[in-house]
Amino acid sequence: MTDLSYNQFRASLKGTPQKEISQAWKLYKKGEYPVLSEEPPVVEAPAPKKAAPKKTAPKKAAPKKAAPKKAAPKKAAPKKAAKEVKDKLALCTIFLSATEELARKPWLFSEVEKKKVLDKLLQIAQNTIPKEYTCSPSDSWKLWFGPTSECLLINTTNQMAFKITRTWWQREYNNTIYVDRELLKDNKLIELEKMRYARMGKYVPRNPVPGIECKLPQGVKDITVHGGQAGGR
Repeated sequence: MTDLSYNQFRASLKGTPQKEISQAWKLYKKGEYPVLSEEPPVVEAPAPKKAAPKKTAPKKAAPKKAAPKKAAPKKAAPKKAAKEVKDKLALCTIFLSATEELARKPWLFSEVEKKKVLDKLLQIAQNTIPKEYTCSPSDSWKLWFGPTSECLLINTTNQMAFKITRTWWQREYNNTIYVDRELLKDNKLIELEKMRYARMGKYVPRNPVPGIECKLPQGVKDITVHGGQAGGR
């Protein structure tokens, strides 16, 4: 133990009343009062706590970008197809009306006017007949008569059906013998056949143009020379 001076001894008892310090000093001098070393004991500081490693949330995988979808080839709009059918039907109605007007009242038209009407009818015919259709004097034909004025004329060689009337047939081809005729009790079969040809895109809701779209023999001379200028005028 190191000997302490009074001042050192008193400092070691800091906070103690002076009277007690004096008594303790006397005992100390006699060796009867233990004191601490002037060097304060080293108190080991507690080891710093290691911070627990932070748990990192697992990284979410970035969502995969979907590959851009390839645009499907555009289909023809149903509305457009319907409009085309409607337009062709309207043209065929005009064709039938003008054909009947020209046939029933020819005196209303001058030669110039008649030519204009015929040119217009040919133009309508070209716009309402399937482009692949061809006709020749050797083609086979079939005619279906129903109980009404509506009939169906079919080019069986080229599979094309035309809507005609009894009046038109009697006026244009009544004398021809080169056609397979069939008389039906009702129009049901005619309607079914029209629908079948329409689904194939081979039905024309008007009469054919004589000599161009239909080349059946028209008169006695044409019948005699069958296969010549059938239907020509």
